[in-house]
Amino acid sequence: MADEKNLWKQLKNNTKSIIWTRIEATSGLGIPDLFGFYRRPFWLELKIINNNKLNFSAHQIAWIHRHYCEGCPVFVLAKDPLSKTIKLFSGSIVRSPHTVDRVPPLISIPARPRPVDWEQVLALLGSWMPGDSPLSIATNPTHLLH
Repeated sequence: MADEKNLWKQLKNNTKSIIWTRIEATSGLGIPDLFGFYRRPFWLELKIINNNKLNFSAHQIAWIHRHYCEGCPVFVLAKDPLSKTIKLFSGSIVRSPHTVDRVPPLISIPARPRPVDWEQVLALLGSWMPGDSPLSIATNPTHLLH
C-alpha cells in the first residue's frame, strides 16, 4: 500500500493540470482509485506490478471491463519495482491472461523521467479512447496539449 501511495504522489506532482479526485475504497466495490479530468473525464486504477503480474479483485475486473467496453476511458497506472518504470495501460489489461511483459503499455516511463514523458501521459489520459492506436498520440502528444 505504501508503494501505491508513493505512485499517487509521483502522479499528482507530475500532472498538476489534471483535476484529481481520490475515491475511497468504501464508496463502491471495484471503482478505480482516481477520477480525473483533463480535457475530458477518465478513471485511473493504481497498481504495483508483483511477479510480473497485476492483481485485480473480481469486482475491479468487472467494473473496469464493463466501463471500458462501453467506451469509457479507464486506465491502469502500474509501477514496476524491478524495472523501475511506470507503465500506463488501457483498461483492457484486466481481461488479459498474459503476464505484464506480454501486454504492451500505452507508455512506459523510465526511472528518471523527462518532462516529455509526463506530457505524453497527459496527452493519453486527455484523449485516448478504446480502439485508438497509442502510437499516434504517444509519438506526437504536443498537438493535444494546446
